[in-house]
Amino acid sequence: MYPLDQGRWGPTVRIGHLRDELGQLVRLDVVAGYRGPRRVALARYAWSGRLRGLDGIYVESSTFLPAELDVAFLGLARALGIPVVMYVRDAYQLFDDYARADTLRRRIGRWAFRPAIRALGAVSTRLAFPTRGLAEAVLGETGGTALLLPPASPAPVEVERGPTANRLLFVGDARLPAQGGDRLLSAVALARERGVDVELTVVARPGQEPSPPLPSWVSIIRAEGDGIVALLPEVLATVIPRPRSAYNDLALPIKLFEGLAYGRPLLVTNCREQAMVVREADAGIVAGDTVEELAEGVARIASAPAEELDRWSANARVAAASASWRRRAVEIVQLFEGPRDAR
Repeated sequence: MYPLDQGRWGPTVRIGHLRDELGQLVRLDVVAGYRGPRRVALARYAWSGRLRGLDGIYVESSTFLPAELDVAFLGLARALGIPVVMYVRDAYQLFDDYARADTLRRRIGRWAFRPAIRALGAVSTRLAFPTRGLAEAVLGETGGTALLLPPASPAPVEVERGPTANRLLFVGDARLPAQGGDRLLSAVALARERGVDVELTVVARPGQEPSPPLPSWVSIIRAEGDGIVALLPEVLATVIPRPRSAYNDLALPIKLFEGLAYGRPLLVTNCREQAMVVREADAGIVAGDTVEELAEGVARIASAPAEELDRWSANARVAAASASWRRRAVEIVQLFEGPRDAR
């Protein structure tokens, strides 16, 4: 439910990785786009008769409400006995820290979100979510029956840490309070005041960088993919400083798994799901979400001996390898294996 011809950004990172991996495992047809172009593409696909040759349909949903033709197309597929797995990527509309219902459009979006998901669920064989908490937030008590398809990691890279590496890496929207960029800046400033030799690199899209003026120890970079990998020799650790909140506790950011693949220790706040991943992997430090607690985490990372940094880095790469996009694609394919009437 997003265009895939405009580069990888936000939600299309996951979709792009899965498309690439699924395309190596099965014969794959891809229908993609925003609501208007998607309506046309779905109508053409249904008219072509290709539906009858499908063994299954996997859908990555949009943050936006589905179009009526999305529901009709999937309803037709189900009527033909084709299994449909619908992945619900988020539920921003239900949480004030990401989407306040302070305009008519946003209030309508919040009111309509659950009915829209119920409509998609009615034409799907199974609903899938990145975490159990998100499934329960959307579906209530029935969330326990949902499939879990967490984000995954790109192939881990092995880039040697430079002898003078002292930079923390933040990737994302540094202006959105729910991402924690503002408190990270304050925490690094506090750590530096206490004598910690650390600097900050922010990789952000235009309009998402921290508001000026910025201190000299902050670098703003426009990069993705290999461009971020090129920064790693000077990177000590990657940071996800999200404040704890109802949504952040149950969300699993894709950039957490990308951070594992970078092979650098992670400094993350104690939001439930992301903290669990880092602790279980022993791939870095979990800190509290206040400026003071983050500053202590920064100091802890910056003062860690090389052996500890190396252990965290190695564990991060192991965790990335065991949670690959290929593995996630295989899990999706397995959902459709076997005769249709057995599903």
